[in-house]
Amino acid sequence: MVFVSDAIPVHSLPKTPSQVPALKIFRFKNSLGNSPGALKDGPVSLPITPLPTDTPHRHTYYEILFIEEGEGFHEIDFHSYNIHGAGLHFLTPGQVHLLTFSSSFQGYIVAFSEDFYTFYNPMNPSLSQLPFFQPARRQPIITLSESDKHYFHNILENMVTDHLNAETDQTLIGRYLGLLLQKCALLTHHLAQPAESPALSVPELAGRFQELVEKNFRQMHEVQQYASQLAVTPDYLSKIIRKSLGISCQEYILEKLLLEAKRLLVFTNLSSKEIAYHIHMDDPSYFSRIFKKKTGLTPNEYREHVRKSTI
Repeated sequence: MVFVSDAIPVHSLPKTPSQVPALKIFRFKNSLGNSPGALKDGPVSLPITPLPTDTPHRHTYYEILFIEEGEGFHEIDFHSYNIHGAGLHFLTPGQVHLLTFSSSFQGYIVAFSEDFYTFYNPMNPSLSQLPFFQPARRQPIITLSESDKHYFHNILENMVTDHLNAETDQTLIGRYLGLLLQKCALLTHHLAQPAESPALSVPELAGRFQELVEKNFRQMHEVQQYASQLAVTPDYLSKIIRKSLGISCQEYILEKLLLEAKRLLVFTNLSSKEIAYHIHMDDPSYFSRIFKKKTGLTPNEYREHVRKSTI
C-alpha cells in the first residue's frame, strides 16, 4: 500500500464548453492496447487513463470499470475484491480505491458526473436509486457470464466509436450511458436472490436522505438538518430510515464520518486532531472517544493496525 503525506489525491473531470461536465472513456494502464494495433477489436486511439490507478485515490465523479479480461485485485474502502475474468465494477464519488494488476487488462473505464447522467436521462431513475450505487447496500461488483460480457462489449464498442468522433452529438453518448446503467440494473435484479428482493426496496425518501448524506456528511451532522432539507420532521425521517435501512439516521451519519476518518488515517499522515477538524468535529477528544467506542481502537492504534496488516 502506498501512502501520501497530507491528503488523498482527488481527481475531477473537465467541463465541456456548455458547462455540462464531460464523460470520458479510457483504457486501463496495462491494457493490451498500449501499443498500436495491440487491442483486440477495439479503437487504439482511445487514451489510457492518466490517473495512477495503483495508488489510493478518489474521484468527484462516478466510474464504471468494464473488465473483459484480466486478473488482480480491486480495493474499495478497505474491501478487497478479487478480479478474475469479466466483470463490471462501480464507484461513487468520494470512495478511495486502487487497482493491483497481476496480468494485462482488457476493457474500458467510463467516468462521468451525476450532472452528465441526469442532463441526458431526465426520466431515468436517479443514480442513488441504482443498486450498485446505493450507499446502504452497495454491490460494487457484477460478475459477467460469457453472453453478458459480449453484450456489454458491443454496447461499449459502439459507445467508444461515437465518443471518439468529434462530430457526435453528446446527447447520443448520454443516452448510451443511460442504456448501459439500465442494463446493469436489470442484470443486478436478475442476479439477486429471490429471498432478498423484498428487503432491497428502499423508499424514495430514504434514497434522497442517503444522497444528501453522501454529499454533506462532513459539514452536516444533525438529523434535523437533513429533515429540514427533505421537508419532513426528524421523527418521521428517523422512522423511515430505521424501517428501510435498519439503522437510525444518526448512526448512518456517524458511519459515514467514521469511514472518512478511517480513509484519512490509513491513506494520509494527517494527525488525529487534523482529521477531526477535517470532518468538522471541533472537539478532537470527543472524536477520539467516539472512534474508540465504535472501533475498539484509538485513531492512532487503528492507523498502526491497518497499515501493519496491509504491509
